[in-house]
Amino acid sequence: MRKRGLSNPAVIATVLSSPQGQKAIASSQENAKMGISAGITLIKVLLVGGLVTVLYYKVFKGFSRLQEDVRFKPSNINVTQAKARAEAIYTALLGFGANYKTVENNLTGLNHNGFIRVYNEFGERRSATLVKMNLVEWLQDQFKEDDITKLRFLIKGFF
Repeated sequence: MRKRGLSNPAVIATVLSSPQGQKAIASSQENAKMGISAGITLIKVLLVGGLVTVLYYKVFKGFSRLQEDVRFKPSNINVTQAKARAEAIYTALLGFGANYKTVENNLTGLNHNGFIRVYNEFGERRSATLVKMNLVEWLQDQFKEDDITKLRFLIKGFF
């Protein structure tokens, strides 16, 4: 079998040191730099696009109300009671250290659609760090996992 190409190192060195070889090396280096630059630009565009998407959904789109589920019993509280419970929960969560007992007392006894009413009345509220969160996000942010487990027992299927 006969080898094809430049198998002799002296020939390779001679070809690469020629003006055409130097042009080829410079051209390949320039192509590599352009490729890396294009890749970095693409990564920047993807990061900015992702950030814009998150901001749009968190800031501009706003809060999405949940619809009461007809597969479950109707809510066992009215809208006024749901507002009162949402305000009590917000007061218990706001500031340093959340008051678990108050939150638990206000969630105790709610059926599925009752929790949806409280969730909708709570809406999206700003925390001390100015982050907007809904009720479930607030609960997950403020309480440890064992407290969340207790709340999951009270209200199934939301967090």
